Amino acid sequence: MVLKMESLDDLWHLYNIIANGDRVISRTSRRIRIGDEDSRKRESVRKVMTLVLEVEDVAFHSFSNRLRIKGIILEGPDDLVNIGSYHTFNVEQNDIITVIKEYWPKFLLKRIKKAVQDEKSPVCMIITIDDDEAELFLAADFGLQSVLSIRSGISRKRGDQKSHDATMREYFDDVTLAVRAQIEQNEIALIVSAGPGFVKEHFAKHLREAHIKDLPSIAVETTNSTKVTGAKEVLYRGVISETLTEIKLERETQLVENILTHVAKDDGLGIYGKDEVAKAVRFGAVEELLITDKKLREGSEKDRKWMDRLIRDTEKIRGEFHIVSTEHPAGDLLENLGGIAAVLRFRVEY
Repeated sequence: MVLKMESLDDLWHLYNIIANGDRVISRTSRRIRIGDEDSRKRESVRKVMTLVLEVEDVAFHSFSNRLRIKGIILEGPDDLVNIGSYHTFNVEQNDIITVIKEYWPKFLLKRIKKAVQDEKSPVCMIITIDDDEAELFLAADFGLQSVLSIRSGISRKRGDQKSHDATMREYFDDVTLAVRAQIEQNEIALIVSAGPGFVKEHFAKHLREAHIKDLPSIAVETTNSTKVTGAKEVLYRGVISETLTEIKLERETQLVENILTHVAKDDGLGIYGKDEVAKAVRFGAVEELLITDKKLREGSEKDRKWMDRLIRDTEKIRGEFHIVSTEHPAGDLLENLGGIAAVLRFRVEY
């Protein structure tokens, strides 16, 4: 399958599609040495070429907006590379890559189809702000990404009110400039201004009055803290889905919280573990099936085929299936429960 990366979300989808043992084909550059091996004047130059790799490791770097695919070279120009040596593809937006699998599970084909239909998933920008510092986050399918942190430079010492107000306006202007840049680069569907004090309201007003083209809706939310802790508070409270059509990250967080609530109540409607979930599917009891991206990606070929059958059987009984990202806290919780869990329609006795 030939895939073109059009957004950061596409890179995240590709990260979850490629597994160890797959073959990938891409244009790339590789540093090689030219000249006589016995000569001390051998030069090192970078050459562009097409390589075929057998995948051994895949890493998603949201901070640098790229995917790194490491593997053994299976095919390439004989005069430039050694077959069997290692190479890493750095896949970025607008790159094209070919993925070859022995077996394409239905859930992966559905994921690709949905990614093509969505083109760009809506991204929510969360700004945690107080009179010391503002931090910008993007929340989307790939998780929660910190984009930029801006210090205010406002002195806590009592002084001239005019000077304080002027410094605050400069601070708000700097944050607004950063927001404008993100709107130009991403499909921002909602902005949430969050923090513990009144600065968040003042900044939201400043942002609305900045006359930014295509400015999305702005929500204001009180949180107990700022930075990443404050951003997570926004996600856990469901603020985004209350204001806008919920995005995948928030839905996953709510689903995992729902399972943990049922487990704590011991009402039998929240279960986890491979055997328990498989039995519930056989009884037609599963309403929501959750599997982490890590479990799907890192499982053996036998495990992946078993999970594919489990997903198909869940859909036959009109249950919904969700791939939960381990790039955020809820995904980590689910991974600690074995990477697979379900919300049931009715209790099943084991």
